[in-house]
Amino acid sequence: MKSIIDNLMSLGRNRLIALGATGVGITLALLFGLNTVMAPTFSPLYNELTAESASNIVGTLEQAGIKVEVTGGGSVVSVPQEDIARARMVLADSGLPSAGVPGWELFDGTSGLGMNTFMQRINRLRALEGELARSIQTIDGVDAARVHLVLPEREAFSRNRPEPSASVIVRGRANHMINRRQGVAIRALVASAVPDLATGRVTVLSASGETILSDDIDGNAEVTLQSTRVGIEEQMASNIAGILTARVGAGNARVQVSVDLSAERQVILSQSYDPGQQVVRSTETREEKSDGQENGNGEVNVGANLPGALAGGAAGGGARSQNSRATTDEIVNYEIGSTRSEITREPGEIMRVSVAVLVNGIYNVQPDGSVVYEERSAAELDRLGQLVKTAVGFDLERGDAVSVDSLRFMDYSMDVGEPVGLSLTQAISTNIMAILRGLFALAVVAVIVLFGVRPMLNRLLPNEALEDQSGPAPDALVDSRPDALALESGGVAAVGPPPTGNSIAIPQAQDQVFTGAVLDPHHGDQGELITLASVQGGVHRRRLASIGAIVDGEPNESLKVLQSWLAGEA
Repeated sequence: MKSIIDNLMSLGRNRLIALGATGVGITLALLFGLNTVMAPTFSPLYNELTAESASNIVGTLEQAGIKVEVTGGGSVVSVPQEDIARARMVLADSGLPSAGVPGWELFDGTSGLGMNTFMQRINRLRALEGELARSIQTIDGVDAARVHLVLPEREAFSRNRPEPSASVIVRGRANHMINRRQGVAIRALVASAVPDLATGRVTVLSASGETILSDDIDGNAEVTLQSTRVGIEEQMASNIAGILTARVGAGNARVQVSVDLSAERQVILSQSYDPGQQVVRSTETREEKSDGQENGNGEVNVGANLPGALAGGAAGGGARSQNSRATTDEIVNYEIGSTRSEITREPGEIMRVSVAVLVNGIYNVQPDGSVVYEERSAAELDRLGQLVKTAVGFDLERGDAVSVDSLRFMDYSMDVGEPVGLSLTQAISTNIMAILRGLFALAVVAVIVLFGVRPMLNRLLPNEALEDQSGPAPDALVDSRPDALALESGGVAAVGPPPTGNSIAIPQAQDQVFTGAVLDPHHGDQGELITLASVQGGVHRRRLASIGAIVDGEPNESLKVLQSWLAGEA
């Protein structure tokens, strides 16, 4: 221990500070690398969770000893990949995650003790709403749903019982809109599940605030017309798309239909007369006849008005005149033919239809393999327009309009290349943990090679070289000739080249001893020559460097060689 402390103190202050800083850095890097390598890879277990559901799931998994990671603002719960199956089993055993609002399981943990009629009725209502919401969520495109039921009870001493009603709020999945067809299905489901609930008393709303289906009894004509218009437009668009797809292909047609509906109730009365249709209704004939006479004397008295038999001869012999007149009148009454009509138009009648159709062009493959875009011909567009008009019941007098155009759709694979993927920065940030693990593993391998394998190879390779070039007997490496070693007073020794074969040259300086080199003086260029006082012709610098390296690496073997040389010289 004392020797270690002495060696450290001999390094000096600056070297000790550098050594300590290096040790701390290596320790921190090692801890960080081990933490990175040993950190588990998390995978999402459930996503789009509410805060309450996420809290229950995290608490249950932590009690089971499973590591949990919460991301996405608390809506995504992740666990290590190897614990996903066990985590699902633990959550299933605890009844998590809960499927929305509770259903009939409300009655699983309750007993009759302490339960009154009011609580039973409320729990039954909650359970029924929860079961309906779960059933609605199974419809394609529906992400969440809430159901509100109103089940009034008949009041005491009342003969009539109020009718129940219901309202449903649905939220569609991303890029999906709840249409009227799905609203009708939801209405039918709720009306069939609730006793005595009429279909018209179920209102269906979307999460965006749009009324899909309304209560038909409330008299809200505007809402009813809105839902009717949407239904008509969707039906027409579906019919047109079905016809065009058979010709232009799937995804090559876009259809937009706009329908104007009347919002007023109209009663139209009309009456027309036809003079050509004359019928005798009645005929009246009147005949008039009169008879009278006058006295000739011009006297006016009572006797002039008496008949002749009564007057006798009282009138005397005056002149007498008599007048007689007959008149006949005929009246014929005719009936003229007429037509009377009464037209009643209820709200919701189609007033005008507008259709816009956009179809993609044609992509022709050329002999060289290239693709060339070509617009559809005017004759083909006219034929497609006639099909569209027939599908919507086109009426020119009503003011309907149909437009069919051929334009090139945006093709990402041909116009702007393949869809843009993650950039280099995004890819690095996404896979930073995997990259760090790989770098740390490479660093560990490099450290092992640098500080473990390399020193071992340095210790093994020189011995192997000696054995390969000198043979198994160490004494064979020694040239025992007396003239092989020459010593000078200055302390410098050199070995002259032997006449044949391999030999060992060991130069010895005043401060350093070089032994154990196996050199071939006739093998290639050995570099520049160094002139020594005791050596004729000089010594190659590369040979001296090789001998020095071997002496540093194998001091014991070099010492044995020197001892054998000295023994031979003696």
